[in-house]
This record gives sequence, structure tokens and C-alpha cells, in this order.
Amino acid sequence: MNEPLVSVIIPIYNDEKYLKRCINSVINQTYKNLEIILVDDGSNDKSAKICDDYLIIDNKRIKVIHQKNKGLSGARNTGLKNCSGEFIAFVDSDDWISLDYYEYCLKLIEDYNADVAQIDFIFTKGETNFSQPKQKISTYSGKDILQYYLYSTTTTTGSYSVCRCLFKKNAINNIRFREGKNNEDIDFKYKVLNNCNKIVVSNQIKYFYFQDGKSITRCGFTNKDFDLRDAAEELWNLAKKEDYGDICFLARVKKARTAFSFLSKIAYYGVKDTNINKNELVKELTKEHRKNIRILLKSPIPLSRKILSILFFVNYSLTEFIINVAKLFVK
Repeated sequence: MNEPLVSVIIPIYNDEKYLKRCINSVINQTYKNLEIILVDDGSNDKSAKICDDYLIIDNKRIKVIHQKNKGLSGARNTGLKNCSGEFIAFVDSDDWISLDYYEYCLKLIEDYNADVAQIDFIFTKGETNFSQPKQKISTYSGKDILQYYLYSTTTTTGSYSVCRCLFKKNAINNIRFREGKNNEDIDFKYKVLNNCNKIVVSNQIKYFYFQDGKSITRCGFTNKDFDLRDAAEELWNLAKKEDYGDICFLARVKKARTAFSFLSKIAYYGVKDTNINKNELVKELTKEHRKNIRILLKSPIPLSRKILSILFFVNYSLTEFIINVAKLFVK
């Protein structure tokens, strides 16, 4: 493979504390032919200045775009509108990547004639010590791609993330993220994978997903969490058109799992929005969850999740009490 241009899109909003770590991990890649698009999404801290400083340092590869706040999806879409690479990658501004990420993924795409390369990641609070597993590579073609994707999103946390992938630009084509929503990766990635003839998946850890306890998934329930229901509904509408393997069933599982996910989050982290009546919401979600319990028990979700789903089915208050007691013994 010649030296194709890789466009790396980094949406940025008020991440001055971690932004340099992120950008440094990209500009210091072993693969040098990069177009690095920093989309400052209306930051009101020092993030905008940091972007401009890096533009001076590496003005041949870095492009800085300042815009009014549009949210993560809007910032990514701005990056897609302004990129010119043959390949496209995404990095969130508080995360970072291994220095050989793009060299490794391009080699996978070349070796296996794939449209997308996907690597593995770890959640971290900043530590970099981890054990790299023995390399295992899998490929999927045709409709097996969608089946693999839906199965992995059901069984493995973070499988839907676009940050784990290097995409050929023609696979994305005119597909864009739904703006103003969380969980936008879920249906975006499905649509892109549906355009692919072949993908290659490696278990090598190349992406470091930073968690400092302030992420969306680790705070109290808010109205924005209902975006997951919208994403699952969108996924179901796309997948039910497919008459192949378990694609429809797995999308149905994702949709059925939303009430369970909401109950779990409320039990673990409580309700953050003061305008939400917790008791009424739990009552509504429990009713919905009980309708879906059979689907969840037949699904490939982990056994621990099935046990928790049964507990929520039986009694939410008791399950919440058990969870809070267990939290006292787990750091």
C-alpha cells in the first residue's frame, strides 16, 4: 500500500486538562501521512488556544476549526465535511492512542483487503500498564459483519465505539451522525458496516478510553439518557429489514435492553435531573422491563446481567439496596 492520507477527527469541548495528551498521541504516530482535524466545538476554557498552538507546531498536518457548540455528533460531522483522507479515524479529546495505531490498522486493511480495521481498547484512569494479549485476528464478510457487530454490542462494553476503527472513506460515504443525541455511534457504525464488503478485527489494545469518574455513563440519570432508547429504536428499524441469521433478534435484544440499562444506572448512580420523579420513572421502567425479560433471558448477554435483570424483575427496591451494599465493598 502506498502512503494514503489518514484523516483523524478530534472533536473538542472544554478538555484543556487532557487535550495535549490526546493530540500528542496523534502527532507522534509512527505513520506520518496524517490530516489531523481539531474541531473546537465552542469551548470556553483554554482548549481553543491549545488547538491554535498546535496549529503553529504542525501546520502542514493540523487543521483547526472553531464553531459554535453543536455537541459531539455535530463536531464529528464538521470533521467529516472537511476531511480529505482516503481513510478516516476518530479520537475523543480526553482519550489517547498507541503510537502505532494507524500503521497497524493500515497494515491489517492491506493484508486482509478490508474496508474497516477494528482494534481493542481498555478503560483507564490514566495508567498505561496493561498486558497485551497474544494477537488474534478475525475477518467478517457480507451480512456476517452486521451479525458480528450486533452480537458484540450485546456482549461487550464499548463495541459500538467508532474510535476503535479505521474506516475507508468510501465506506462512510455520505453517512453522518445524528446530531443532538448521545449514543450516536450505535446506528452510525451499523450504517457504515452495512456498506462494507469485509472488515478485520484485532484483539490488540491500541486505544485508551479515559475515565475519571465524570463520564456520561458514570453520573446520575438525566433526560439525555433517553437518547439510548432512540438509538436502539433506530438500530431496530435498520436491522429488521435484514433477513439473515440473528441480525433482527440481536437488534431486538438491544431495544429490549434499554429499560434494564436505565434501571441499572438509576440503581448505581441515582437520578441527577431534579425534574425527574424517580419513583414514577422506576415504576414505568420496571413495567417495560418485565415485558422484555424473556427476550433478555434468551439473549447472549452475560450471565451476571441476566441475574441482575431477574432481580429487577422481582423487586427494584431490593435490587437497589443490594447494589448499594455491594458498592461499599468495591472500590
